Amino acid sequence: MELDRTAIDRVLKRASELADPRPGTLASPAGISEEVLVASAVEAGLDPEAVRVSLAIERLGPVPPVTRGDRVLGTPDVVVERLVSLDSAATLDRLDQLLVRQHQLRTRRTRPGTREWQKRTGKIGAAQRAAMAVTGDAGLSKVARLQATVGEVDDEHSMVRMVADRRGQRTGRVVGGTVVGGVGVVGVGMVAVAVSPLLLVATPFAVGAAYGVAKKGRAQAADLATEMEAVLDSVEQGTSPITLSASLRRVLRSTRQQ
Repeated sequence: MELDRTAIDRVLKRASELADPRPGTLASPAGISEEVLVASAVEAGLDPEAVRVSLAIERLGPVPPVTRGDRVLGTPDVVVERLVSLDSAATLDRLDQLLVRQHQLRTRRTRPGTREWQKRTGKIGAAQRAAMAVTGDAGLSKVARLQATVGEVDDEHSMVRMVADRRGQRTGRVVGGTVVGGVGVVGVGMVAVAVSPLLLVATPFAVGAAYGVAKKGRAQAADLATEMEAVLDSVEQGTSPITLSASLRRVLRSTRQQ
């Protein structure tokens, strides 16, 4: 992988943030190999492991940009990154086992270093999600699409980025708002804030409803990120997937004991 000047600057900046460098400076050439960059960074006083981690993040590509609306309703793409003590192949294999067997997602695409899953559709998918809701283990089963990309750091470590698409969930929060006079209260509230502070007085109910929906959207995004972190915990710890049948048996045993 050849890096241009902009990418080199990003890598060096990120690496310097990951490890405290010794005094020294490093001039970035127009384009160098990763090996030369690591060697040069070491001469400049940077931790080589931090540089390799930074390079792995660079290989993952840019993260989805965050807009002003995302800060209000929560991002449409929830992104979680983690350094794991596994190689890239083992990381993706464990992720696939957990997401398919435990979270009831369906593998959609498999490419080198990247894998994609999607929500199961149809009556079977709906029945599985209903059963998971009963057991309290819904997890990531409602995520429309989830992608994982893994960048190799060395033979024993990888940087993994998971991106969950929650556009449908976020849109549902806005469209599902109460409608007053043919205009969604969320829309009224947002317009009131954007157009004039005077409208805040004129439409207190609309603004209050908009705030509630926005707060709920941000909470859903945060909950989703927490669930994704839990999945990566299981990946790194080698936890076996909890199947739907096992969850149902646990609930039945608990019910009988009551």
